[in-house]
Amino acid sequence: MPSAKIFTPDHPDVIRANEIYRNTGSKAQVAVQMQLSQSKANRLLDAADTAPPIVELPEFPDDDIPAEEILDSLEKRFNQKLRRENAIKWFKVKVNDPKPTGWVFVGDPHLGSNCHVSLLRDDVKIMTETEGIHCINLGDTVDGWGGYLTKLYAEEDVSRNTEQRLAKWFLQDAGIPWRVWLIGNHDTMGDFSTYLKAINADKIPMVDWQAKFRLVFQNGSEVRISAAHNHKGTSIYNPLHGQKRAALWEENADIYVAGHHHNWAIQQEELSDGRVVILARSRGYKWLDTFAQRHQYPSLLYGGSIMCVVNHAEEVPTRRLKAFADLKEGAEYLTWLRKK
Repeated sequence: MPSAKIFTPDHPDVIRANEIYRNTGSKAQVAVQMQLSQSKANRLLDAADTAPPIVELPEFPDDDIPAEEILDSLEKRFNQKLRRENAIKWFKVKVNDPKPTGWVFVGDPHLGSNCHVSLLRDDVKIMTETEGIHCINLGDTVDGWGGYLTKLYAEEDVSRNTEQRLAKWFLQDAGIPWRVWLIGNHDTMGDFSTYLKAINADKIPMVDWQAKFRLVFQNGSEVRISAAHNHKGTSIYNPLHGQKRAALWEENADIYVAGHHHNWAIQQEELSDGRVVILARSRGYKWLDTFAQRHQYPSLLYGGSIMCVVNHAEEVPTRRLKAFADLKEGAEYLTWLRKK
């Protein structure tokens, strides 16, 4: 059996078939007018690389860049986020003060209707007027209600705009020597953290939930601090359960401190590996807490912020770090120590 003839686009029959199809729009008419079988007519049309469709539709550009370019952008952005993630792990805070220093772990401020303003102002005065003090905000700067809890603004005497003004005062205008800010759960409810980062003119490290950093002193001494809005783990028998768990099972530090629960406690102990650590929790400044009242949590009176005095030149670990639930007492001890 002879093989089927191969037609090229410039073959006279292909050209004629294409003209008929262009004029009629019918493949059947190509077969009829050229007195061919339909299969042969189809082969002629298939060979015509310029055969136009019956209806020519417009071609639109894609609504996005090519997938490869999207992947290039995603890769670049991911690598940038990964560099930041790696950079904030045990970041270094270089301390050039040769004298002992005080590090205040400021409990949840909750600037708003239920903030104990007079107590906060008293503590801010100590923070701003005591030489050698440095401060870490443990998060929840405002209530920042969001989601289904937005309705709680109806029970407040402050608006979102007022919260922003209060937060700006706390960060920029109060004169507090901030070194680190944590972003707590209330700071993310209504995405308040975006506002906080936008007004962070002094580029104070702002870290979501937990910051692990090292105080590095001129004599080469280091103090490692694991500060969290809250450490994992709770116990009705021990308010420092999360901090003790972190000290036992997570990365080594000298100070483990958190806020969040609106209670306070301090503990200094020697662990089985020989480390002498401070475990602490700051109570914060939220009073008249309806949630705490309904769920029968006690309203504690002290420990709004916890101060740790660091005598970095001291070799005996029990003397090197001292924790205070009373900022006035801690400031007096620090001042005395710096004059020795």
